[in-house]
Amino acid sequence: TDAGHYRCVAENGAGAAAKVVTLALQSAPVVAVTPAVVTAHAGQRVLLHCVVSGEPTPSVEWQRDGEPLPEGPHARVLPNATLLLPAVAHRDAGSYSCLARNALGSAIAHGSLDVQGELHQVRGRLVGVINAHELGVSPLDASVLDDPRSGTTTIRSSIGSIPPSVGPLMRVLVTIIAPIYWSLAHTGGATRRGFLLTQGTFQ
Repeated sequence: TDAGHYRCVAENGAGAAAKVVTLALQSAPVVAVTPAVVTAHAGQRVLLHCVVSGEPTPSVEWQRDGEPLPEGPHARVLPNATLLLPAVAHRDAGSYSCLARNALGSAIAHGSLDVQGELHQVRGRLVGVINAHELGVSPLDASVLDDPRSGTTTIRSSIGSIPPSVGPLMRVLVTIIAPIYWSLAHTGGATRRGFLLTQGTFQ
């Protein structure tokens, strides 16, 4: 390439003078979206990279199904022009395009996102007495992901605010039982009451 720095030197009997000139070659944008095809589960984080070049540096705009994609909690454009979808849902499936523009023209590249499975958020609490210690109210949070294509269900759950006085073994037992509880609650279509753990009760 001919782009770069050029130095011109002039000399005579009285001395010498020099001047440096920078030559920058302008070019229209070139753009690509990677990966071009993405298949993700509901709730999964997705990154779509927009690889762009051109001089002057092109501006970048993301579109979904041909319309400008507004930024917000469900979609964010990072400083390097990568599109971040923190937790995809079925509403996010479709065609994504990266449009690059500068003074010499524009270019666009496309990618697609397919979202599988259905994500359910469920919540409850555990109250009562375990090992003669008041449990208080311990929140239970979980997400249940159904994937009809594979016939599988994935359960992710967490339990908090278990007092140390309950003891490490019982804390582990409660943590193990929490996913079972959520599985039963999800299958029944509603949170159930009356699951006993010594004198602790799921509500």
